[in-house]
Amino acid sequence: MAGKFIKLTSALAALSVILTTATVQNTFAFDLEENSLERERLASENSSILERISENQKTIKDKELYSKQLQRQIQELSQKIKESNERIKTLNEGIKQKQVLIDEKLKEIADRLNLLRTRLRAVYMAGDTSSLEIILGAKSFSDFIDKAQMIKSMSDYDSNLINNLQQKMDVISQEQKQLKQDKADVEQEKKSLEENKKQINELSAENQVLIEELIAENHDMRDDMKENEQRQKALEEALDQYNKEVAEKARKERIARMLEQQRIARENNITEILAQPSNNEYVWPCPGFTYLTALFDEERYYGIHGAIDIAGAGIYGANVIACAAGTIIYAAIICPHDYGKEYSCGCGGGFGNYIMIDHGNGKISVYAHLSGIIVDVGQEVQAGQVIGYVGTTGYSTGPHLHFETRYDGIRYDPLLEYE
Repeated sequence: MAGKFIKLTSALAALSVILTTATVQNTFAFDLEENSLERERLASENSSILERISENQKTIKDKELYSKQLQRQIQELSQKIKESNERIKTLNEGIKQKQVLIDEKLKEIADRLNLLRTRLRAVYMAGDTSSLEIILGAKSFSDFIDKAQMIKSMSDYDSNLINNLQQKMDVISQEQKQLKQDKADVEQEKKSLEENKKQINELSAENQVLIEELIAENHDMRDDMKENEQRQKALEEALDQYNKEVAEKARKERIARMLEQQRIARENNITEILAQPSNNEYVWPCPGFTYLTALFDEERYYGIHGAIDIAGAGIYGANVIACAAGTIIYAAIICPHDYGKEYSCGCGGGFGNYIMIDHGNGKISVYAHLSGIIVDVGQEVQAGQVIGYVGTTGYSTGPHLHFETRYDGIRYDPLLEYE
């Protein structure tokens, strides 16, 4: 039996060496310093990109504010141009009205001149005697004076009328001239406004192009950041994988050492020294009972037993204590079949009622086939604290304590803790 166990442990040890060697080869392919430097470089680059994006955002904000100011100026100039157009329209109407008045006065002057020409022509055709006859035909001196004055008055009337019309036309012409000057001034003002509007539109367009360029640049930089983050994630995953491989390597080395210790213990028949409680860190799980009905390497139909069975007369109901300080990670009364049997009732996978304690550093202990449990999951326990009572639940032929110890999930001989 011992020979078979040695062969098994040797094979496991050889397998552990092979796995460890493969892990070491993979681990050496990873450059930890290069990974760290590249992650630092990418983090620094992203920090710089963030600063540039922040600066761009501030510039964009300032440019957008400037753009709004330009738009307000454009609106104001547009309103002024609109007002100028209205004034030009009004001035055009005034000029047109003045032209109508001028045309009317010109017509009146022309009509009056035509009338005067007609009379003068008549006087001319009649000769001076006509006027003389009119005067000499006076009946009295007073009549003579009146008729002479009448002729003069008629001439003065026509002359004054024409002069008056000319003066009115001159006034209207002057008003029209002023209107035309006002129109020219307004048109010049409008031209200046339109030029200003054009310049501001150009500034606004240039400003908008700059804003779009900054937004595009930020977009590109964010893409660069995403690429950097993906590369950082890949580097971190590679680092995690490296750490896992290192941890796995260390775990395999620990298991290899543990298997070697078990092999040496078996060769030295270490179980024979078990006659009193251990003086080591672990305390004996069932005080007063040291008789072993099954060892760790005992062969069963399903393989190596993987635990020790502690029995003895009167053990049923005996205290089961925590072999070391730890945290309860499993504890439940799930099996009512507390009697000896030659078959498995299936409860607890054959363990019946059982407790598992996590002692930290990868170590766990298991206490099976219990008749009672007095601890709860999550409870902290100390070495030597009563946690339950010996029974024969689950796949058990009689009262005993099935006691296991595990390291990183691998079962090892509990007696190694009591050397």
